[in-house]
Amino acid sequence: IESSHVLVVGLGGVGSHTAHMLARSGVGYIRMVDFDQVTLSSLNRHAVATLKDVGLPKAIVLAHHLREICPDEKKLVLDPVVKMYTGDKERDVSMMDPPSERCQRWDLVIDAIDDVPTKANLIAYCAKRGIRVISCMGAGGKADPTRVHISDLRSASKDPLATSVRQKLRYLWKKEQKDTGEQNGKKSGDESDYWLSCIDDDSKVAIVYSSEKVVAKLAQITDEQKEEGLHNFGAMDNMRVRVLPVVGTMPAIMGQTLAAMALCELGGKPFRPVGAERVGRNVRHKLYQHLCNREKKIEQKLKSTVTDQNRNTSNDPEFRGQYTPDGTYIGPVQIDADDVEYIMAELWRNKCAVTGVGLGTVMSLVRWDRTRPAAPDNLVLMCSKAVVKFDQDWEELGDGRNGVEEERRRKIEGRLKMCALEAEIF
Repeated sequence: IESSHVLVVGLGGVGSHTAHMLARSGVGYIRMVDFDQVTLSSLNRHAVATLKDVGLPKAIVLAHHLREICPDEKKLVLDPVVKMYTGDKERDVSMMDPPSERCQRWDLVIDAIDDVPTKANLIAYCAKRGIRVISCMGAGGKADPTRVHISDLRSASKDPLATSVRQKLRYLWKKEQKDTGEQNGKKSGDESDYWLSCIDDDSKVAIVYSSEKVVAKLAQITDEQKEEGLHNFGAMDNMRVRVLPVVGTMPAIMGQTLAAMALCELGGKPFRPVGAERVGRNVRHKLYQHLCNREKKIEQKLKSTVTDQNRNTSNDPEFRGQYTPDGTYIGPVQIDADDVEYIMAELWRNKCAVTGVGLGTVMSLVRWDRTRPAAPDNLVLMCSKAVVKFDQDWEELGDGRNGVEEERRRKIEGRLKMCALEAEIF
């Protein structure tokens, strides 16, 4: 953590709390970017600003307060930038460049911007360069802390800001293709292998968002504002003048969530967020029954190939069962219906491990390695389309895993390994 270099863009209610905690936790270098000034209305949610800071640049105010926490400039390097990120190389100059004398690439970028075009430009910039981003969606007009989740951008389906950002990213991608006239080896419209895959891949862009429905609307423009002219109230041209009421706790919670995820990753101890969507008892039961029926069909198909020397009478549940001459395990399913929720939500985050699609399509639990039993560390959640291809590849390639793209297979097997390690601990 001490040797980490983090870029925080947006220092309002969310970003100020994130930067504050990163500094307190020992991050060695923090560049803090924001063009705006501290306002009277923002004091209810800003992490450190006081009344005397009103009218001063947020980046400078935050740097001043953080320096009081850690006076040692060698232990904590603060790099405040009073400028708006635009995505335009000429206007941004070296804002996004890491300190070359210390590192060649940012370890992490924190996106706490509340403007859609700017937010999308930042995510696109990082996705093209393989820079890890943790981004926060809307905190205004919300109050319920139990509705805060971490997911990929597509799964943040109940957040209007996330929807707008996804649309803007697709627009940027299509515009880039049109302007360059290149497909980079990909078919037109194919998002899976190009930088736009960051929408579905939380290892590239993780999203902190609230699934709570916005409970407040934009504040009405006052008669005074109308008389003086609305252009006098915007921080920047083309920026929203009307404000969204904010309960001060929500930006703080979301900012601390960004910081928690960042610190765990920087410290080499990342956690796996639990999926926001939960499935009902009936769905879990059906998934379990479908797994049992699938395993029964495999057993019926291959049982005749088992010889006496392939039978195993061990009392150990891990090895109880039979093996075909090619090593395929035939035996009882080693989970129950109550284990399904853990496998779906915590292990696979309610998404197909192969395609990344979420709930809303038919899902199945599939044994990944047929030489081992159907246990939690050997079951993968797949959509129906992926299951069909997986089974076809078993017939044609001898192993369904061989038909899975190499990088995707590596991630799947990494999660299964983590599940096995957790089982050993408990």
